[in-house]
Amino acid sequence: MCITVYSLTMACIWTSVLAVIMYAIQKNKRTLQYFGINNMLILYGFCIIRMLVPIELQITKMVPVEPLYNTMTRLCRTGKIGDSIRIGDVLLAIWGCGTVISLCLLIKDYQITKQILRACAVKKEGMSCELLRKLQEDRKDKRKIEVYTTPYAVPMEIGILRPAILLPDREYREQDLYYIMKHEYTHILNHDTTVKLLLNLWRCIFWWNPITYLLYNNMENTLELKGDFTVVGKSGKEEKAKYLSAILHMLQNVPNEKEQNNLPGSVNTLYKAQSKSETLKRFRCVSEYAELTKAKYQKYIAVMLVVYTIIFCVSYGFVFQSKFDPPIEEVITEENIIEIRQDNTFLREKGERYEIIYEGQCIGDVGKDSALSMQEEGFEIR
Repeated sequence: MCITVYSLTMACIWTSVLAVIMYAIQKNKRTLQYFGINNMLILYGFCIIRMLVPIELQITKMVPVEPLYNTMTRLCRTGKIGDSIRIGDVLLAIWGCGTVISLCLLIKDYQITKQILRACAVKKEGMSCELLRKLQEDRKDKRKIEVYTTPYAVPMEIGILRPAILLPDREYREQDLYYIMKHEYTHILNHDTTVKLLLNLWRCIFWWNPITYLLYNNMENTLELKGDFTVVGKSGKEEKAKYLSAILHMLQNVPNEKEQNNLPGSVNTLYKAQSKSETLKRFRCVSEYAELTKAKYQKYIAVMLVVYTIIFCVSYGFVFQSKFDPPIEEVITEENIIEIRQDNTFLREKGERYEIIYEGQCIGDVGKDSALSMQEEGFEIR
């Protein structure tokens, strides 16, 4: 078991393929509903594990990809900048520097999150606090979760160890506030902030791979839809309409979408600035959502887990790699050893046997069967 440049490349290839598939699923309303949000999250998990465990096993088969990989290998190992700096070392240094910078930006992002919290005021009582207590009682959740008023125009959930719900300081209809609180509380129950933190760490390590950003953006949308589906659950059309109406009322009080784009990525908001088509797709997904029965859901997830496990195992079954012939000095280590090749050796028929002619001299003979085998390998019979 080991980690090599080639196993890391295979991890990137498999992750990229899965990310593109998930992007295609998430972009289409029908495929997303058929595939299922929880199913998507499981696939995201497999995808991330595959990238974070880029190993070669003893059973892994090597598949030579000479034209591309040989060129890349020579460039990294023997290519130099100046007289002594290898290109491979430079690329490794750039990767390390990029990871450090990305981690610093992530830390800054979480510092902004703390600043947002410091600018908010704790609500000790009121309708929102009562609704939160009721939601926690229904779930037998005894954690201390604070409700804050925020100067921002959208509700949001924040925090990992000490989660909190932030609400814009304005008047709410009781029905709208109920759905807003339930949506944000669902983010806390699903540990969405933790999931986003792990995704951010993964994105910091593999910052050079554009697929990580695609995967992160898709995951944000998927978590929001999962929150929507959890809220509506087995509700009928009327209940779904009330929930969507609450979101619409909230959107009417968002005067500046640019403000949302300046929010740190660690927070979970009820709504983020996006295209009208994405908003319309979200509404359609919620309005047409139909929860599977428990038996069907368990069977479906079990089947998909088996499929993912098979794909996961197959992904470790082979690895693309460079292929080089060994240097002649490593093959010929003594003076009396020669290298027989198709360009310096041929066969000459002599009776029932065949002479081996090496650089114009006979160095031995072989039988008919051996001669035929050598001919199949490219040696000529003259």
